[in-house]
Amino acid sequence: MAGSSGALIWLRKVRLRIENSQEWEDFILTLSDAVQQQMVESHINALQDLSEAAKGFVLEKAVSAIQGGDAYKALMSQVSGCLEEQIYCQIAREIQDGDRRVKNKPALLLSHLKDGVMTLLEERPELRGRLCSLFNQPLPADLRHLTWKLYLSNTKARLGYLSHLAANRATSQKDREISLRCQALLDSEPMFQSLKNHKVATQCLRNVLSYYHKLQGTSTPLRDQDYFLPVPLLQVILDLGSSTSSVESVSALLVEEFMSLKKLHPQLVRLSVSVQDAARVSIVEEVASLLEQRDRDLARFLESVYAQPEEDPRDTLLKGLSHMIQPAIDTLLAGYLNMDTLLYIWDQIILGLERPSYNCLPVFTTIFVLLLRGRLLTCQSPVELKATLKTWGPSLLVQEFQDMMGKHFFEDLYSQLLGGNKEPTPIHDPTQTFPPWRYRDFQAVPPPRTRPEDRRQAREEPQLLEEQRLERAQQEQRLQRFRMEEQKRQQEMRFLQLLEENKRKFEMQKVHLEDQLSQERQVRYEMQMKAEEEISRLQAELQRLAVDRKMPSPDTYSAGSLLAPAPSLQSQTPSQTSLPHSCLSDTVAAHQKHKTADGDTIAFKLLKHMMEAASSIVNGSSTEERERLDAATREHIRDYNEDEKNAKIEMFGYEISEDEINNIPEARRKDVRKKLEQALRRGAEARYMAARGRGLPAFITHMDVL
Repeated sequence: MAGSSGALIWLRKVRLRIENSQEWEDFILTLSDAVQQQMVESHINALQDLSEAAKGFVLEKAVSAIQGGDAYKALMSQVSGCLEEQIYCQIAREIQDGDRRVKNKPALLLSHLKDGVMTLLEERPELRGRLCSLFNQPLPADLRHLTWKLYLSNTKARLGYLSHLAANRATSQKDREISLRCQALLDSEPMFQSLKNHKVATQCLRNVLSYYHKLQGTSTPLRDQDYFLPVPLLQVILDLGSSTSSVESVSALLVEEFMSLKKLHPQLVRLSVSVQDAARVSIVEEVASLLEQRDRDLARFLESVYAQPEEDPRDTLLKGLSHMIQPAIDTLLAGYLNMDTLLYIWDQIILGLERPSYNCLPVFTTIFVLLLRGRLLTCQSPVELKATLKTWGPSLLVQEFQDMMGKHFFEDLYSQLLGGNKEPTPIHDPTQTFPPWRYRDFQAVPPPRTRPEDRRQAREEPQLLEEQRLERAQQEQRLQRFRMEEQKRQQEMRFLQLLEENKRKFEMQKVHLEDQLSQERQVRYEMQMKAEEEISRLQAELQRLAVDRKMPSPDTYSAGSLLAPAPSLQSQTPSQTSLPHSCLSDTVAAHQKHKTADGDTIAFKLLKHMMEAASSIVNGSSTEERERLDAATREHIRDYNEDEKNAKIEMFGYEISEDEINNIPEARRKDVRKKLEQALRRGAEARYMAARGRGLPAFITHMDVL
């Protein structure tokens, strides 16, 4: 398809052809005469003496006076002819060039017309009221994005959000609750599945609602409608946004449009009609009247479902409809229709935002109920009626709403939509055309007679001066608009630079903390290795001593060999027979006792040596080393607490408490704790690798720092 550059080419040619045509000159001349006549009738000496509003009023009256004349019709014919000629020439040129993107002529024609409309709207946003000719039609994605942006523009809200964001004051105290609610909304609502897998949808929605809740200044949670209203706006922005669009830019545009919509929301749903305009009825009452006009049987059925003893049928119907459709009205049908149908209805709502007498929401609500007539008639309770709207609403298509609108409601709504473009021209009293008679006028000298040429020259000179003045005013206006846009762009750039600087500082702090974590892990690793080596050494020593105990002592054999052999029994007297046995037993017992004492002493010394070695490893061999180890331990505990805090901020955006984690559902809580452990492990590994890359033991490095 053709791009915007092609649209600018043929549109520029049309403009030049019209400005250089004779029909344009004739129209300008006729318009000047009509303006001069209005000035004479209103006793205006010079047009430049009037205010801008008065000038616009005079020009509007002049255009209305010549709108049905020959000059106006000739100009419109010339405009139509130039448009048709240039656009078809552009299409033929593209087909002749062999553009592979061109599928068929009608699609190419519609694409060029859309590009031309968007170009004119970007140059002159005040022409957005002309889009009412597209009523009851779904707008293309790019034209819808531009139209919504023009109608919901709010520079003040955008700059306010950027300033709060740069100062890190754009989040509410209930930011975590709002984030979980946004994620649950996109996951649970089948109508919002297109946004579920978008990587920035949940974050942008949370940013806007958190900022909106902060502006409310209350601790009351947001209402359900506050979560549904920004979703269609976000859908339109993301449909046209590029893949490189940042979260900050999308959030800023969404804040701008959402704040404008919230400001208009009471007017759309008529929350305070009794105060503003007592003649206007609520939307529920208007829906009840339209149902009684279009489908009395359905209205009577709803009355029977909600009927109460001794209650007026009209009050019953209003009460029932309020219970059934008021939630849908509060969200402007968001959450009840599929996304394409919902965006089509919002197109019609936004096109009439500048028309106070126009409100199509009651009509679309009535069509919504009428299209589900067959499903509603099978319900037997109020709960089933309300559930039917929620269940079967997403199945309704845009074509069904268009057909029902075209058959029953198009003429009335379209006339309301055009009412703002055709303001009645004031009728002046003919007696006030000339100043009232005064009794001294008969003594005044009549003015000299002038020729037609003189009058024409006198009329053309002010006209030429006025044209020059208007041209200078337009140039000044364009220059002022350019300056304002430049100031706004520079201010946004400053805010974005400040935001980037804060991000850079955060990254530097994150790297520093990761280094500290790596050092701590290196210290722990070196201490563990040192302890394992000492334990291995002690185990080897134990094994060696055990082997030495099993081997026979040389002293034993030498002591036994020095003993004299026992005398024979024949050579001993009876008194000598029992003596050697007692002496031998005492000698053996003493030797065994001495051997047992030596074994206990060796084991005691070995255990004492092991305890001293373990104490020197854990607590240090000196008071100074023990103090350094205690300081290192405290530093490690502080680093661990800091890492845990950083991991929570990385996941949730703030330091979540243990009570808040326990309040998370079981399945979600396990996943959260697992992610926290992974974040802590990543930080510890990063600190270990950083200490390892320095080429020195982390324990020595950390001790030197302390």
